[in-house]
Parts: sequence; structure tokens; C-alpha cells
Amino acid sequence: MSEDSDLVERLKNDLRSFGAIGESGLALLTMKGDILYSDLPSEVEEKLLLFKPSFPGLTIGSNITLAAEKESVIVLRTSQQMLMAVQTRQRVGFTLVMLSNLIKRYADEFDRYVETVTKPEVKVEAEVEEAAEEAVVEEFVAEEAVETVEEEAAEVIEEVEGELSEEELVEYQKSLIYELVPPLTPENVLDKSGVWNRAARLMLRNLDQDLTIDELREGLNNAGFDVSWQWVFETLRALETRGIVRIKGKRE
Repeated sequence: MSEDSDLVERLKNDLRSFGAIGESGLALLTMKGDILYSDLPSEVEEKLLLFKPSFPGLTIGSNITLAAEKESVIVLRTSQQMLMAVQTRQRVGFTLVMLSNLIKRYADEFDRYVETVTKPEVKVEAEVEEAAEEAVVEEFVAEEAVETVEEEAAEVIEEVEGELSEEELVEYQKSLIYELVPPLTPENVLDKSGVWNRAARLMLRNLDQDLTIDELREGLNNAGFDVSWQWVFETLRALETRGIVRIKGKRE
């Protein structure tokens, strides 16, 4: 594991500036799951590496969120070659917005950092060409995915922005209905989503019932999970950025 680089220090300072981490809480990894830098507890690192098979499926800006009631770990793809993991007690939705801004700010530096701390692999000419083609395709797909998420989010925000009071906005959010994004179904979503939190897994299994945010909260409370509607909303928003769920509508 490498010593703190200038990039690492700047990232940690930025994360601290909006309260995402304290003295520690950051890890940088390659797309293969090799840890380039980490000050996370060893048990958290071990949990992260359980999701190594899912890393290549992430597009730039998408994430895997290991959500818990008091603390979450967000694994975000920052570039073609690097992932960032942040352990935070802050709200997942807010943290994701701030992390998205960070990856835009440091976009040109992430891959350079990977190259400085890893030994370059020797490839024959054909392998280099193949890797370049895959990178071009992957970048195009990543841009399309990010644009789609941003457009959908903008539509929802535009619908309520400036028109609702704080109380009305709460009621609006509680009335939203989410659904799984095909080909995901209640039968296969647990195997394909990489979600391990028990409450979140139960919630995903019930998204075919057209339940609102508040009705999902009530169902989880009845099942023994002490979660708030805000937790339900922020968890679904995080899953939305990964392309697992989407807004279907709202209860009138």
C-alpha cells in the first residue's frame, strides 16, 4: 500500500470539508480490486473485496452502496481504472451528489494516480488494440448511463422545484413509487444487485407491489427493521444511480 500522495490528501481534505469522513474513511482501488490506498478498517476492506466480481460492471459515476442504519460504505467508479470507497455516517444521497462533483473535478488525475502506483503490464500489440477498443466502448456506455440518470433526476427535480413548501416536498417524496429496472425481477434482483443490507434486500423483493416510500417504511418497520422513510428514500436514490431501480410514479 502506497503512502499518501498529493491526490489522496486533497481528496481527504475535500471529503472532510463536507463532512463525509473524519480522520479516516477513504480507500482507492483498481478495477480489479487491488487496494492502492486505504485507511479503512480491515473488516470493511474485506467486505469491499467480496464485491470484486461486480466492479467491472460499474460505469463511471455509478456505485455500490453498502448501506447500514448508522454508517454506509459507498464504492464509486471514478475513472476507467479506479474506484473510490468512502465510509461515511452522512446521508447517502447527499454524499453521492458531492462525490459526483469530486470525480468531475479530479477526472484527469485518477488514472494518472493508478499508473504511478502500479507497474505497467507488458502487452503485445494486438492486446493493446483490443484494450483500447474496449475502453472506447466502455466510456461511451458510461457517458450514456450518467446522462440518463442525470436527465431522469432533473425531470423529477424540475417537477417539484420552487413549487412546494418543505412540508409539501416531504409528502411528495413519501408518495413516490419505485420499481425494478428490467431485466431485474423480485426473483433475480438479490443475486444481481450486490446489495447485502437485510432491510434493503427485503425492500427490493417487494418493489413489484407499487408501494410508496412511506408504505415501504411501514412494511420494514412491521418486519422488525427500525428505519425511517428518509432511509428508504435515500437508499432507493442510491440504487437508482446504479441502474437497479427507477421512479415509476407517485401515489395521488
